[in-house]
Amino acid sequence: MKRAIDILVGSVLAALALPLILLLAIGCAISLRTSPFFVQRRVGKGGREFWLPKLRTLPRTVPGAVDKYQLEGACIPAFCRFIRCIHVDELPQLLVVPLGWMSLVGPRPEMPELLGRYPSDFVDARLKVRPGCTGLWQVSVASEKLIYESPEYDLAYVYGSSVRLDAWIVYRTARMFLRGRCVLRLDDVPAWVWQRPAFETPAYAVAPAYDVAPAFEVAPAFEVAPAYETTSVYEVASR
Repeated sequence: MKRAIDILVGSVLAALALPLILLLAIGCAISLRTSPFFVQRRVGKGGREFWLPKLRTLPRTVPGAVDKYQLEGACIPAFCRFIRCIHVDELPQLLVVPLGWMSLVGPRPEMPELLGRYPSDFVDARLKVRPGCTGLWQVSVASEKLIYESPEYDLAYVYGSSVRLDAWIVYRTARMFLRGRCVLRLDDVPAWVWQRPAFETPAYAVAPAYDVAPAFEVAPAFEVAPAYETTSVYEVASR
């Protein structure tokens, strides 16, 4: 059922978003004086890699495989900074949903270079489902940080996902666009959207099993700032 929804709704949304994507592309091209589109390798379900189309919102001088902390201080044109802030630079992702590379809702697709630095059990869990254009982590306060810093959001989705949860996340995504910021915490997710009782509260939340704080303190592995003195990131570098 989820795949059928992705094909039907994803195709409609992709068609509706195409004019806006083209308008945003013109703005990016004028602001950056370069091609407004590019593609990045991302890892999908089962570890299958695919090419993800993106709007370029960062200067070409900024490296691609970097994290968001490294973007602090980067020289980003006002128009590009604005569309990154309201997340419409992510709209091209809709174009690959009908192809089956992504879903409308799921964990954010990660670059191979960054995924390789995550704990293997976390990676294995994320790769059980298709990555999504939006998701529990994407609409939460945790999105201000990096994926590995708040693994409980992706893990909650993987093990407790349901059509109800997907619909609720889409609703929260719309609210996020209207408010212009992410305010959701895991505790805010209502019990009725989870697939089974075990996920009715965030108490299930993998923290004990994954010992999140210590296990995910891989900051040194992500401290590539010295290598890229221009700042940049990902989440990536939604360019």
